[in-house]
Amino acid sequence: MLDLNQVRAFLAVVDHAGFSRAAHALETKQPVISQQVRRLEADLGRRLLARSHAKTVPTSDGLRFLPYARALVRTEARARASIENGTLTVAASSNIGTYLLPNILSAYRSRSAAPAIDLLIGTNTDAAHHIESGTADIALMEWWDGRSGFDAQIWAREDLVVIVASSHPWAARQSIRKDDLFGETLIGGEAGTGTGHLLQELFGVSSKDLKVGLTLGSTAAVKEAVKAGLGISIVMSGSVREDAANGSLVPLPFADTTLVKDLYAILPSDQPESSDASAFGRYLAKAG
Repeated sequence: MLDLNQVRAFLAVVDHAGFSRAAHALETKQPVISQQVRRLEADLGRRLLARSHAKTVPTSDGLRFLPYARALVRTEARARASIENGTLTVAASSNIGTYLLPNILSAYRSRSAAPAIDLLIGTNTDAAHHIESGTADIALMEWWDGRSGFDAQIWAREDLVVIVASSHPWAARQSIRKDDLFGETLIGGEAGTGTGHLLQELFGVSSKDLKVGLTLGSTAAVKEAVKAGLGISIVMSGSVREDAANGSLVPLPFADTTLVKDLYAILPSDQPESSDASAFGRYLAKAG
């Protein structure tokens, strides 16, 4: 088992480019830092640092170990905060974290027994990394690849809708048919949300005939591009409720099919049922 004091010593040497400066930063003596690093290298069976009088830098093995070392230290800090302050860390994809979670968290935190919540919003890949590296207690994502060591449950299903600008010829419609999409310019959003896979399932080999124009990195950017008349897009219905209410975008359901995205809550398989993360997962399943 890795010794976190040794890991912290390694990180201090990397961050301060030398043993003396690392010792000063950690308020200890240089021989102590040197001994801790030597023991860590012996434990891992690899040389982690290239030492010189001018500067100390990570070796290739040290560079490979570096992100895991930082994750270990962050996880320890988060574990202490969770115990001391009762903090639940939730990692969420941008669509879930921006458009769906605020109301859910508001209702959840109004309960007297609810813990403080830290919300980490990023891409779906970011959320997967957070739960795998231990920097989040639960991850809320738009897909899951079934990797071992984790349990996934579907906590909500979101309808996907086509969005058009209020000036678009389709704006007066109540719905569209899936074949209407051919010939229109589609604006793509964040990669890795699973929407592309759903379209492939819907259209089969014909999906390659869909015309994709811009590919943007977020739903917020997609909505602005659609409002500007640059094309149409397909998004979760929950992400455009406010835009539909103020008339800046028109969401159109499909008349001849149902396109639904499953939303997943991911927990480590060894998460105790009594934990705050498990309790939040159960709340999501009921609220969703």
